[in-house]
Amino acid sequence: MRSNILIGTSGWGYNEWVGPFYPKSFNSKDFLLYYSQIYYTNEINTSFYNIPSKWVVISWVKRTPNDFFFTAKLPKIITHKYKLDISNTMEHLNSFLDAFDPLIQSKKLLSFLIQLPPSFTKDEHFNNLREFIDNWPQERKEQNYYLAVEFRHDSWMDNQVFEYLKKKKLTYCSVVEPLLPPRMDVTNPEFAYIRFHGYGKKIWFDYCFSDEEIKQWAIKIQEVISKAKIVGVYFNNHFSGYATKNSLSMIKELGLKPRIEPKHVNLLEIKKESGKISKGQRSINDFFK
Repeated sequence: MRSNILIGTSGWGYNEWVGPFYPKSFNSKDFLLYYSQIYYTNEINTSFYNIPSKWVVISWVKRTPNDFFFTAKLPKIITHKYKLDISNTMEHLNSFLDAFDPLIQSKKLLSFLIQLPPSFTKDEHFNNLREFIDNWPQERKEQNYYLAVEFRHDSWMDNQVFEYLKKKKLTYCSVVEPLLPPRMDVTNPEFAYIRFHGYGKKIWFDYCFSDEEIKQWAIKIQEVISKAKIVGVYFNNHFSGYATKNSLSMIKELGLKPRIEPKHVNLLEIKKESGKISKGQRSINDFFK
């Protein structure tokens, strides 16, 4: 049974997860089907690089249970190239929202994530953020999704910024990473968002949180849970399947349960659903491991 504490990973389509997480006989067509048998949520990472086609988004809707929720990153052309400048971004934003309409209409979209680059600073770009939010082309409440903002420059760690987020009912995306302090401010009591990037020496995401770190972060997340109706927690340390290991550990540490324990997922049914084998075929799961 799904709770209002949603824990998952950033993305699911990593071939390097075959073995550490996905069964060795699986390929990309099986990944989301398998993932959504275990988790209740995922942060779509690929939308940061390219706006997906609508048929791809429809396939995400069809391949996941009714009570599965996605968050999705805005494309980098909006956040990084044009830095939210509405004179350059609105056409891209409308195309993005149109592509994601199947998720919105299915009520499987929990939030969009506005991930901003380190070069996006308060002194230079606060007006860009204000104008972008003021010109958002949809009524978020009517469409039943949230907007979260992730900063990557410490100039945003300012009371004026957090008051603005509260006023606009924007969710501050708390981050666990080297650049910013791990503030756990809840600026929207309806929804809180936390991303675990990691502390890899060369690459942030090449990092596995220890059991002790998971325990300590679980205590801090409990404080957030007491302040927000829904809490989304996403592990972005995707190297070597660390994100799946750490997210499942966090689920356990918070006293929650996955939808199905990985060892109990019916692999045969996933193969049938992905079209790899006939739906009438019978076999044993061990054959596919």
